[in-house]
Amino acid sequence: MNKILFIGCNDDQIPYLRELKNRELYVIGTDINSKAPGLKLCDRFYNIAYDQFAELIEIGNKEQFTKSDYIFTASAQFAHLGAAIFAGKFGIKYPPQKTIQICLDKSKFYRYFKQNNIPIPATCFIEDEKKLISEINNFGKNKNYFLKSDQSKNPNYIYNFNGNNVPLNNINWEKDRYFQKYYILQEEFLGTHVRLNIFGDEYNYYPFDISKGFDLTINQELLDSIIIHLKQIITSLSLSSWLIKFDIIVHNEKWVALDIGLDPPYRMLKYYINNNFDFYSNYINQYIDNKITYPSPKE
Repeated sequence: MNKILFIGCNDDQIPYLRELKNRELYVIGTDINSKAPGLKLCDRFYNIAYDQFAELIEIGNKEQFTKSDYIFTASAQFAHLGAAIFAGKFGIKYPPQKTIQICLDKSKFYRYFKQNNIPIPATCFIEDEKKLISEINNFGKNKNYFLKSDQSKNPNYIYNFNGNNVPLNNINWEKDRYFQKYYILQEEFLGTHVRLNIFGDEYNYYPFDISKGFDLTINQELLDSIIIHLKQIITSLSLSSWLIKFDIIVHNEKWVALDIGLDPPYRMLKYYINNNFDFYSNYINQYIDNKITYPSPKE
């Protein structure tokens, strides 16, 4: 029986755990919570966090993982770094550590986007308060801005303000897991905010704010062009076998990319569940069997 290391066993991960158990895999779970809700669904469980890299490797050695086994996480996006390190150690197919590091660090993926001709808002990198004030003066005070730390995860640390009223006293400058080197200052780009999911040759998209529903229409010619550009990024990052999500803003014939994501797509998941589609088994089909089987929203 093949083994799978399953990183993160909280409530949100339980449907994925159940699906994997149905496939007769030997599930070895990990979680920082010793009483994680998914513990009972694991064949074996280890009480460690996703960023305890050495301990993950110890588990792999103890459980005799080989390249024919699997690793999976539907936990926080940062869990993919531990998964990539583990996979690299045991020869398991997984995106390389370098790719994960690019996707987790805004200062890295914005540079990568720009190098690969993916449009982004007017952007600069900020090391300290002095540089922030200087760049706002260069861009223009009568504009709206977003300031995001390199490892930010909403609400840590993302700020939105006008250049005439910079919230200097509210901005964190102490280094921690969310702010390691840079803040990214971006001029606001006005338009329609879109969550775009790409999986194999397929894609779907939803309003970023789905509180008023899922309906959204984008010019097809523009959308085709966006998809071509983003698929090139996916291929170059060795992510072609994954479901990758992007946050973009569209305005008339222009667009910019704001983010790239590796974790399960919340809006797509929500839409499929609302329409009685089984998202979880199809997600596992892609990640374990490398098969694209998601039902079309038109079905």
